[in-house]
Amino acid sequence: MVVISHRLRTAVIAGVALGCLYSAATHAQKSPLGDQDNGGLNGSLSRSDLEKLGGGHGASGASLTPAKAKEQSAKLLATLQLSCEISAAQLVVSGSRRIDGKETPVRVFEVACAQGLGYLLETQGAATPVAISCLTAEEARAADVAKGKEPGFFCKLPENRDVYAAVASLIASGAGGRCTVQRLQWLGRSDSARSEYSEVACEGGKGYVLGTALPGSQAKATVTTCDDAARQQGVRCRLTDSGPAENEPTLDTLKAALAQHVSCKIEPLRLVGQEEHLKRYVVEYHCADQPAAGIAFVPLPGNTNPYESIDCAAGALRGIACLNTPAGP
Repeated sequence: MVVISHRLRTAVIAGVALGCLYSAATHAQKSPLGDQDNGGLNGSLSRSDLEKLGGGHGASGASLTPAKAKEQSAKLLATLQLSCEISAAQLVVSGSRRIDGKETPVRVFEVACAQGLGYLLETQGAATPVAISCLTAEEARAADVAKGKEPGFFCKLPENRDVYAAVASLIASGAGGRCTVQRLQWLGRSDSARSEYSEVACEGGKGYVLGTALPGSQAKATVTTCDDAARQQGVRCRLTDSGPAENEPTLDTLKAALAQHVSCKIEPLRLVGQEEHLKRYVVEYHCADQPAAGIAFVPLPGNTNPYESIDCAAGALRGIACLNTPAGP
């Protein structure tokens, strides 16, 4: 699903009034660590899952030897295709919870990796295990604490405890800058980039947008200053003052940008929204000489992410509805 920025409005060149956001975009725009549960931060273990495992589901504190915990965690990591040289592992909890209406035996392991951030791993009976990074777990914990809520599971192994230090190391290697981390906040994920993004607030007011690989992805970490994120991609950091984001483009600007990729008379054009991190503008367009509409992901000048076009059926699978023509049977 495309994550749509909350500052955009739906529009139609043919004269439809501005300000009517498509309902799916309205739902997607909410901050996962704000009003919504941050379920599916990485397509895996959600905050609600963590909370359910925290009690009231028959959990037990059954323990395993460190060697056995490493052995079982290694199998889960291999199944999930997670690159991690295990330096430590422990069984966090063993119990059961309802998944798809069925009581399912579950186990949660925590692993520390010799290089990089660790993970929480959950077995779900015979189903494929799921994972959440210690960075994402820490962001969920911080959000819970800020709301006065009892935090769910988070990483507690000594090797994983200082998430801020690991983040500072990623920033130093990626941007060459020093950062004494003060706060973290999850921003969102990009399925196409196979990465999730966090805002990092440093001591002294400097901030960064940190991109880290989703579990199972080989994507490399990326680091962008909040100033550059605002100036180049229109992403406004929330924890630090990164200056004004770019103004919303006009429909004429978007039509001109789209015309560089399609050779037809475009009429009408509807602005759906903007991706949260790739910052491409999502538009529905219709070529006058073609019966069906399409969905385009249009990067404006300064955005080096690729142009992409899909049909309405594929758009529906991503949660984007074509309103100008039927999406098909």
